[in-house]
Amino acid sequence: MALAEAGARLRVSFEVASFDHGLRPESGAEVELVRQWAAQHGLAFHGRRLGVGPGAGLEARARAARYEALHEIARERRLGTIVTAHTATDQAETVLMRLTRGAAGRGARGVHAERADGLLRPLLFATRADTQRYVRELGVAVARDPMNDDRSFLRVRVRHEVLPVLERVAGSHAIPAVARFARYAAEDDEWLGAEAATAFERVRTEAGLDRLAFRSLGRPIRRRVLTLWFEALALPVDAHHLEDALQAIEEGRTATLPNDRVLHVERAALSVCAAPGRTSRNCIE
Repeated sequence: MALAEAGARLRVSFEVASFDHGLRPESGAEVELVRQWAAQHGLAFHGRRLGVGPGAGLEARARAARYEALHEIARERRLGTIVTAHTATDQAETVLMRLTRGAAGRGARGVHAERADGLLRPLLFATRADTQRYVRELGVAVARDPMNDDRSFLRVRVRHEVLPVLERVAGSHAIPAVARFARYAAEDDEWLGAEAATAFERVRTEAGLDRLAFRSLGRPIRRRVLTLWFEALALPVDAHHLEDALQAIEEGRTATLPNDRVLHVERAALSVCAAPGRTSRNCIE
């Protein structure tokens, strides 16, 4: 609502979307609240029921459904940009969550202020407290999602238990500082990603990777090249597998990968093959 109100006051031309995920009985009324606000401001409104059922991975599934719906609306209405109201607080939560899961530089970049698919997040400069103060001072009616207080979700625990302690210990600047770190990490990752893509093409062979050329790369580039290779092979490799593979390449031993695959390390070559007992060597490119 803070984002929509700011857009209206800046006289930006936009349309409004709000979704009922079907997870709470009051969510339909919350969509209606947004519809009424859009009508009062003479803006086109798109409301949809997504019907995301409860169960494992709820947050990820709900997020995927939202973005799919937003992109569908954008295509139907021939709109070039999708704008969401993520704040610096959301950014800080994301970075801290990813760091606890062992994310490297790519994970530390948080969410992007601008994505290649036309998604913009213009409120990353403001904290959640800033947006709450903004709507309160303007008297804008808002809905408060009780799931934002459900501590069965890691993000909610970070929000209510970690960030307050961080601000109390480090000061009120802590959240913007973490969000700023994410922006710097995103810039670093973009540059390193481009370097890694070039290096990947240079060390790639018909059978896999040239081990000698791979080992000549700096370690941050090696990690990204290995990630690109595994992604090209459709292997869902996590941080543990990646680090084990890097160590195996240094030590000249095999490493176990997901999907019954094994990284074979030879003197001058790297290849990914079926695990022993599945088939013969059956290496894949």
